Amino acid sequence: MKKRILLTSFVTLGIVGAAHAETFPTDGVMQENKTYENAATYTNMGVYSGSVTANAEYEDILYQFAAGQYLPAGSETPATCTAGNYCVGLTDAKYNETTAQGLSACPSGYPNSDIGARSETQCYTACTLAGANIAHATVVEGNDYYGTGTDTCSATACDNGYHVDNSIRIVEQAPLIPVDYNESGSDYAYIGADGGNPSGNGDLYISAGITEPNTWASKFDYGVVYGRASCQQPTTNGQALMYVSSAFEALMGGEMSEDDFISGLSAYVGESKAKSVFGLLKEMTGSNEVTEAELLAGQWAVFGVENNAEFSTGDTGSYCYCQMTDYMASGGAKQSVAAAPWVFRYVSDSAGDCAHVCAHVCANGLQLDDTLDAVFRAAVFGSLGALDGGVCAANEIEIEWRDADPADVTANNAGVCTYDSDIRTPVKAVTKPGKTFKGWRFDKK
Repeated sequence: MKKRILLTSFVTLGIVGAAHAETFPTDGVMQENKTYENAATYTNMGVYSGSVTANAEYEDILYQFAAGQYLPAGSETPATCTAGNYCVGLTDAKYNETTAQGLSACPSGYPNSDIGARSETQCYTACTLAGANIAHATVVEGNDYYGTGTDTCSATACDNGYHVDNSIRIVEQAPLIPVDYNESGSDYAYIGADGGNPSGNGDLYISAGITEPNTWASKFDYGVVYGRASCQQPTTNGQALMYVSSAFEALMGGEMSEDDFISGLSAYVGESKAKSVFGLLKEMTGSNEVTEAELLAGQWAVFGVENNAEFSTGDTGSYCYCQMTDYMASGGAKQSVAAAPWVFRYVSDSAGDCAHVCAHVCANGLQLDDTLDAVFRAAVFGSLGALDGGVCAANEIEIEWRDADPADVTANNAGVCTYDSDIRTPVKAVTKPGKTFKGWRFDKK
């Protein structure tokens, strides 16, 4: 009986060994559910008899998470950055039972942020009159963002003689006041991603002094602006911009419901901002004076700016972005511009096509004149106004000139003046027999 039992045992072991038998690993680290053939030796185990302990060894999993996410304490799954914080992303993070990783509190004085904030420039506080610095404003609203974040401060009340202008406005800010982009010509230079000599239009491509791939220059009446181009994979803002552009017509034509529009946009920017954008579009379309270009410019102003200093200047994607790096006022020296935003400009069919044209559309786009180009220019120059305007514009006042012929009023453009600006008088007064004209005096009410 003993022989039969022993034989049965060998047969059984032989069957198991045939299915899983392997050579004992040279590093001594044994894996789960294995049979290591003839491996029970002193060389491998360190004992001839008695007992031996096999210690389990582990190595840390290294987690990589994109900006806008963090790793909660005791979790292996990323979470969306919470309000009041920003999350720049994680590289080679390890599991931690008690401490959240990648979650940073907003800077002092800027305690607020929306969920999913990716950098400290998305932290904000409420706008103040002093911080907004909107000329002639007496009451403001909106958010003041930390550092180079794009503020949304907007005037809601103004000094006497001024009114709130709710159209999209361009508010010039230093250091670009010397560069007059309202009376520019077509004079620009650029170098595509493939390098080579500068190309462009006008005389600037000869004298711009740009030498690196994906750089550009654009000349205006009072100076030259320099910058660089970047072809990116679709960013959240870029995708949101494309979504609104494509969904706008269906939404306004009644082919897409409010819920569907908000749901689609929420996938990119969250429900709160999606509802805000829908409300803006709905409000603006209530006016017959608002053109489709202005509506698109409004949503472009929300999503077209990316405050990301890490953008590649290679040909990695089909979304073209532009960034100003320097400017040179006429008669002055070239000056660098720190932390200017990357601004969306164009979507190509492919990364190769984007690399070929991106620097070109950056340089040329600054010199075009329609509404979208004006908003693009303002954003590149770091002076994008609030989404729905909110600047204080001077009132226009009509003047009735007594004893002046209409032709003489028109000849000097004297029929209208702007508050706190010049008053133009008619070319001449009516001649009256027996009288010498002394002048006009306002009949103050």
